Amino acid sequence: MASLKVKARVLKDVKIPNTEVFYGTTFKEWVADEKYYHHLIYFTTVMYNPNDGLIYCGLTAYDNDLLWTFDPETHQFSSCGYQSAGERFDVKIHRSLELARDGTIYGATACLHDLDQRAEAPGGKLFRYDPKTGKIEILAIPTPHDYIQTIALDDDRGILYGFTYPVWKLFRYDIGSNRTKDFGYIGTGPHIPAIDDQGCVWGAWKDMYRRRDNLLCYDPETDEVTYFDYGMPHMSPVDIGAVDSMLNGGDGYLYIGTSAGALCRLDPKTAEVVYLGKPDPALRMPGLILGKNGLLYCGTGAEGDSKLFAYDRESAKFIKLGRVYDPEINDSSFILHHITEADDGTIYTGETDNPRRSGYLWECKVKM
Repeated sequence: MASLKVKARVLKDVKIPNTEVFYGTTFKEWVADEKYYHHLIYFTTVMYNPNDGLIYCGLTAYDNDLLWTFDPETHQFSSCGYQSAGERFDVKIHRSLELARDGTIYGATACLHDLDQRAEAPGGKLFRYDPKTGKIEILAIPTPHDYIQTIALDDDRGILYGFTYPVWKLFRYDIGSNRTKDFGYIGTGPHIPAIDDQGCVWGAWKDMYRRRDNLLCYDPETDEVTYFDYGMPHMSPVDIGAVDSMLNGGDGYLYIGTSAGALCRLDPKTAEVVYLGKPDPALRMPGLILGKNGLLYCGTGAEGDSKLFAYDRESAKFIKLGRVYDPEINDSSFILHHITEADDGTIYTGETDNPRRSGYLWECKVKM
């Protein structure tokens, strides 16, 4: 029987007195309070780097210290020093770390400020980090005043794609020429996009009249965006079919987790969407990776009930691995926001939006 052995790894910790404080405090108030400014963090991106064996952690952090590493052997966290390159509105790396073949890491910064500060905030940064030298290089601000929720790297063509916020746009950034193409307003975006085997990037746009999220696809060869008139299957009357996670499965298909907690398969050649199942009654599937054993690992749930599942594509069955809960501290991941797998098969999950405390990095040892 499959199981999980879970350990919470704590970088910084501060308690929030009640949910009213969490949901009612503004960006300006968080940064003005010294304890929250330095210690209220969340793990919004996690990425294993096989070149050095470290887990790279993109944080929400009001003091701009956004990029850290975690060493699975020593259990030590180390800052990568993003503060030296960032500015005060760079407070999040949200689903935006990509490892290139040359060993460098590309990232992007997201925001939390309100619209009253939009004009003074310069915009989200695309940056490059060299793990060997520790150098951080700001590459571009692709869309001024808008910040970047998620990116995808086409290493073969030297292209970074991104989706912005609070004005939802799709952009293409060519690394070699340092040029950006802004495709304009699309109304929404995927929690994370994916690139198919032909080099096309897939995401989502908002059907404003029918109030649902639909698929879109950009082809770099034709330089055209295709807006599809449908998206993910809706699991309830209020489900808009939002894309919570997406990846290239290495078998010609893209796999998509929805905000309703369903797993779907997309054929990029035909744009056909097939519903594969919903492993848990809870909402959300923000964690989705291709395991080294060929299984798809899915992270689901919210409100302190995060779980991990595996999906076997051969048998078309889900395998429940367990809840992301550490019995030693009697606590669990509030929202499992992103997942990654180390070489030894350990899965690390990032936690966000906990209204009681800072987020933790969760170490999940899988036993099949």
